[in-house]
Amino acid sequence: MRKILFKIAILFIPVLLFVRCIDEVMPSEYATADQIGVSETALESLANSTAAFMYAYDYFGTLSAQEFGYPAMMIIRDALTDCPYVSTSYNHFNTYWCNLTDFTSARTRQPWRYYYRMGLNANNTLAAIENPDEASDKIQALYGNALVYRVLAYMDLMRMYEYKKTGVAALDAEAEKNGIYGLTSVIVDENFDAENADNNPRAPFYQMYRFIMNDLNKAEKYLANYSRSNKTKADLSVVYAYKARLWLEIATRFQKYPADLQTQLAHEDDEALAIYDKLGITSTTECYQKAAQYARNVIDKYSPLSQAQWHSLTEGFNEATVGSWVFAITIKSADAVYSRVNCFHSNCVTEFTRGYSRSQYHSYRMIDKNLYDKIEDSDWRKVTWIDPADAGAKPTPGKYYTLLGKLDELNGTDVGTEWALRNAYVGFKFRPNEGDISEDYTNALQVDFPIIRVEEMYFIEAEAKAYAESMASGVSALTSFMNTYRYTDGSFNISPTNVEDLVDNYIVTQKRIELWGEGLAYFDIKRRELAITRGYTGSNWLAANRYNSLPGYTASWMNLYIPYESEGALNKAMILNPDPSVVDSYGLWTGN
Repeated sequence: MRKILFKIAILFIPVLLFVRCIDEVMPSEYATADQIGVSETALESLANSTAAFMYAYDYFGTLSAQEFGYPAMMIIRDALTDCPYVSTSYNHFNTYWCNLTDFTSARTRQPWRYYYRMGLNANNTLAAIENPDEASDKIQALYGNALVYRVLAYMDLMRMYEYKKTGVAALDAEAEKNGIYGLTSVIVDENFDAENADNNPRAPFYQMYRFIMNDLNKAEKYLANYSRSNKTKADLSVVYAYKARLWLEIATRFQKYPADLQTQLAHEDDEALAIYDKLGITSTTECYQKAAQYARNVIDKYSPLSQAQWHSLTEGFNEATVGSWVFAITIKSADAVYSRVNCFHSNCVTEFTRGYSRSQYHSYRMIDKNLYDKIEDSDWRKVTWIDPADAGAKPTPGKYYTLLGKLDELNGTDVGTEWALRNAYVGFKFRPNEGDISEDYTNALQVDFPIIRVEEMYFIEAEAKAYAESMASGVSALTSFMNTYRYTDGSFNISPTNVEDLVDNYIVTQKRIELWGEGLAYFDIKRRELAITRGYTGSNWLAANRYNSLPGYTASWMNLYIPYESEGALNKAMILNPDPSVVDSYGLWTGN
């Protein structure tokens, strides 16, 4: 067992860079194999390190401003899609995630480094549990949880690093020449031989799908009778949610590219893939049916956020115990609050008074104007963001739910002073713990973050039904959700022209509004190959950020660039994505 752990750590040296010496890393950060062999408690500690890594801080020691775990990944993906910032000052995600000027910098290496370190943590747990079938229920639950966290890492890696056509001739031609279409990321499991670390090619989609699904199938087995103590731990509902996400991803690919379904089926009996379960499907419709089925399994156990819960000044999007959250990050101690400014709330929560998003620094995060304009007045989510007509108003318009009036009281300023300093489209979604806007940031930052909410499952079900059953079925599912849970007067009504119109312009749009700020829009936009338009009349993107991708293609900047200086340089089997070259590919929109 010790040999296995040693091999896993060695494997990640070229990927992660920061590992200087294996003797330094293993004893200080992980339980030893001998300890694990005799101590269930030690094994639990090892497994818990994976959940803790979701909010780890400064883990590489190279860029603390972006090294604060999964919430930083959420910000990165939103910065690439739906969340512009008011200014560049103190926005540590502007260069290079918003400016789109350099995809080979230290900042843009963060996702690759982070997720593979997450995979290392999960692999260490899996390797330590040699015979899960013979283990206790508790150890089987630890095994199942490690599988789920590995799924989290690899699903994100797969979707972020696979190259999709951009419509930019030079980039797509380079991708074709280098044979990277259909390749995802490299697979490293708990049994990987470190001697092959320098010759580990990117897995084709048909292998990656089976690798991830195999992990989910095993997790389903080992979590079958598990009752969790909190939502940082995965239970069956989390497994079902990830299966719903994965089946929708697979179905979309096969729907858009039927030849890929035939490729998948052609490799079903490959000897090299026999270690993974087969997908067990023969049609795109079956994939959509499975997506809808697993989404419904989750829907039946959870309840969408109410208007009061969404807009709560004390528990709004910071409390995992609400009935809609399926999977979460939880920070519940002062010791786990590592930094006042290098954290999610500092960058994204304008009511957090000790970070970059306060009026002193004016680094506010917004919703894209085009997306905001699609929210109807009857939708009670609309007051999550500042209407342009209300920006700068004094006193604060009564329809909004905000802590800024409380801040005025603390500051001794007129009511509405802080509100007037916020720009149009600034959001008030995520709240400080207990609505705490005092100087004691250690309390304010003891918050939870959603990884999966049940609302996402409603949108997955609607999309899957639209393709598996009929457009009318999809319309009915979306309309039912919106009028039951999001509209005040039941007035949501749509008449799409076809299924693609329904999915791309209604379902995905409402999903983006619902999940704004949670780092998930990126995946749907890339999956559906939707254009990103930042330059347009009235745009609230900074002038230096206004690049427009091409309709019907994936924005080049969503095909993340694999860090050359680590994996790309040392793994001779690695084929790199083309450098996104946004400036040369698209040009900067300079209209009015």
